[in-house]
Amino acid sequence: MRKKEIHYALGLALLFLAVGAYTTSHHEMWRDEIQAWLLARDSASVFELFAHLKYEGHPGIWHLCLMPLTRITHSPAIMQVFHLLLATVTVYLFVRYAPFNRFQKFIFCFGYFVLYEYAVLARNYALGLLLITLFCILFTERYRRFIWIGCILFLLSHTSVHALILTIAIGFALCCEYLLRNWLFKPLAEEIEAIRNKTSIWIGFALIGIGIITAVLQLNPPADTGFAVEWRFAYDSTEFSNVIKLISRALLPIPEFSLNFWNKHQLETYNIFQSIQIPLCCLLILCSIFLCLKRPTALLIYLVATFGLLVFFYVKYYGSMRHHGFLFITFLMTAWIYRNCPEITLPFKSLSALPQRLFSSFVTFIFICQFIGGITAATLEDRYVFSYGKQVAEYIKAEDRQNMTMVGEVDYAASTIVGYLEKDEIYYIHGSRFGSFVRWDDVRMPDIDIPDAQVLAEANSLRTQTSQALLIIMNRSLDPELSEQHNLTALTQFTGSIVDDEGFYLYLMPVP
Repeated sequence: MRKKEIHYALGLALLFLAVGAYTTSHHEMWRDEIQAWLLARDSASVFELFAHLKYEGHPGIWHLCLMPLTRITHSPAIMQVFHLLLATVTVYLFVRYAPFNRFQKFIFCFGYFVLYEYAVLARNYALGLLLITLFCILFTERYRRFIWIGCILFLLSHTSVHALILTIAIGFALCCEYLLRNWLFKPLAEEIEAIRNKTSIWIGFALIGIGIITAVLQLNPPADTGFAVEWRFAYDSTEFSNVIKLISRALLPIPEFSLNFWNKHQLETYNIFQSIQIPLCCLLILCSIFLCLKRPTALLIYLVATFGLLVFFYVKYYGSMRHHGFLFITFLMTAWIYRNCPEITLPFKSLSALPQRLFSSFVTFIFICQFIGGITAATLEDRYVFSYGKQVAEYIKAEDRQNMTMVGEVDYAASTIVGYLEKDEIYYIHGSRFGSFVRWDDVRMPDIDIPDAQVLAEANSLRTQTSQALLIIMNRSLDPELSEQHNLTALTQFTGSIVDDEGFYLYLMPVP
């Protein structure tokens, strides 16, 4: 039986790798993926990297992983390969060790977040999912391997701010479980008493605490930051409702079947769903809570993590699907470790037995919705161009213009082309400076479109300084009269991408 499970895990991981490799080969990376690559590539040292990361709002473990790759090659395609391999390892470990049936494991592996957001799109979140998977595997014997638990959670806290919230929830729940073991969990207390070296448990908790503290310190922005600087503490009914709706978007992530499907939800196009969405979200939360009633540790992790994420989305940064996916990861983690948490006896037998009967059906329903979303996203990724940054870079190389001085507006869109061109720097109108990655400081901000007249005035000034022709890269078309006034030649345009502001217009400003 064990060999069959290993073979099933290997087979499913290889199938996932094949599907993921095909979809990844048709995925054109966008600015957020390239931003991490450029930060790792153009930081001369680890200290310089962390100085740059102060403006990013993310800890640096993903960028540290990328640094060695950037020293092998300047082609960001290697990042996609590395990222997909991480996702494949996660899938293998999940299928091999997760306490779900084979059907549930199969549909999980091709779910929206597992297959698309955290495999095809190369970001730091896949590393977080891998570490959470390792945590769940070790959870059965957590107190016998608590130093390993501490190491995993230390690393997890440094993958993203959302993973940090999960780490805080896990650390808090484990601390409560450990301190209250003699009162609530007698069998667990006896198991812990049998452990000779309890110092390892305190070392594990220390590692978790150090991970949380260092991650928070790293996320503390500098005084001149310009990105997501505001906090929202006042009650706003519309914003509050939107945050509650994230529960259904994360657990039932079925994208629109259209060009701009990303971060859009098919279910929300139906009026009947809109009318029941908030009650449905409340029901999904209540079902999750009900299923965990007998297991206080699992319940506490779920409540603290879910509440923490929702509060963060409300008061600080609303985010996008990749961020909201941590609500699903919270559900997944809770469902996995549920059976290995100590249980209590509920007052009514029917109340005690019902969650166990409903547990598998509820998990299957969530996984099926994830599967539909994953297959839909992979299909649309194959059909449409995600970002035209790659194609523009290929065009510039084909026209032998890669060594020209370039001007980019908007900077975050143009940076995608910089990564694919493997170019050291271009001139960004936002911030009026040369660079490769975007520096989100108050010199660059506010994040508004700069008028065409200002773009061309700065470009003309740069042309005068360098006495060279310029290649102007825009993610919108320039005013025809202004183009004619500055004697620009419209070279080409690439429009109609999934990320709608990563279509491009190229202009040549000749030598003065």
